[in-house]
Amino acid sequence: MTSSETRRGGAKKDKDSGPRDKVLQLYLYLVLAPGRHFKKDLAERFNFAETTTSNIIDVIERHIGRTAELKRGKHKNRTYYELVMPTTAETLGVSLEEVRYLALCRDLAEPFLPPETHARLGRSLRELATSLNGTAQLPHKSIGFRTKGTIDYTPHLPNLQVLRTAIEKKEICTLLYRALGRKEERQYRFAPGVIIALNGALYVQGYRLEDGSVLAERPSTFLLHRIRTVTPLHEFFTFDAADTDARTFGLYWHEPKDVFIEVDADAADYVRDRTWSDDQHISDRADGSLLLRLRTTSEREVQAWVWSFGGLARVVDPARPAIMGE
Repeated sequence: MTSSETRRGGAKKDKDSGPRDKVLQLYLYLVLAPGRHFKKDLAERFNFAETTTSNIIDVIERHIGRTAELKRGKHKNRTYYELVMPTTAETLGVSLEEVRYLALCRDLAEPFLPPETHARLGRSLRELATSLNGTAQLPHKSIGFRTKGTIDYTPHLPNLQVLRTAIEKKEICTLLYRALGRKEERQYRFAPGVIIALNGALYVQGYRLEDGSVLAERPSTFLLHRIRTVTPLHEFFTFDAADTDARTFGLYWHEPKDVFIEVDADAADYVRDRTWSDDQHISDRADGSLLLRLRTTSEREVQAWVWSFGGLARVVDPARPAIMGE
């Protein structure tokens, strides 16, 4: 077809051509060719009038909203435009460094995760890291665990999910529970507050309630793997069932109380290196031993901990002169 035929209208005109095409052409060019573009250069490239170019830029700016930023400026009296797209981190709401921290959290949680769940999390994190940076690699696993006994939480994950939802909604549940040393199961009306990981086991801490009541009766802690069923009751409580503001020694079995422990010199450094309760106090002695005062909500756990020192630590009476002179 000759140019004269084209001028006479012999060529088929694209039914979609028009102002929309011009907007799309210019927008795609700004996206695919990042950087500053002078108005005159854009007008020449697309065979637009400069006023048309300005009008199209205004249209683009009105419609991109928060998905991008259209910058305007002048350089040597020449007007330029620059379309700045958000980074991948801004789009996904997470950075590569944060993904690496998530990988660390995954590895710290490994003792409580079924192997297939841990592996699936790894695949998801690798895909996320790749989407943030095509060449990014997650660090190799650098955390290992040595335990004296493990619990398979795979069959208990449904109960865990029900409890997490109840904690978020402050929903009262019925627990069917078999306590340690007992053959019979017992039912409890329970307000769950928080899931706690301690010594390779998961616990749910909250408050037991009287039948028909929505008021806290007594603090209670249950081993997750010994809970047979969790049944939400569609009843709700308003108090804080977690009570996690103050860190005390052990799980919440009773009201906080102070305990005094003498620790011999051979075990003193181990005790000094750690925080046992928020308001603890350590008194060092000339022979290298120490006196530890801590706050606990579980005297039984304190006693078991003291026995683990094999005679190098002991609970003492706070009325002893050595403590009174602290």
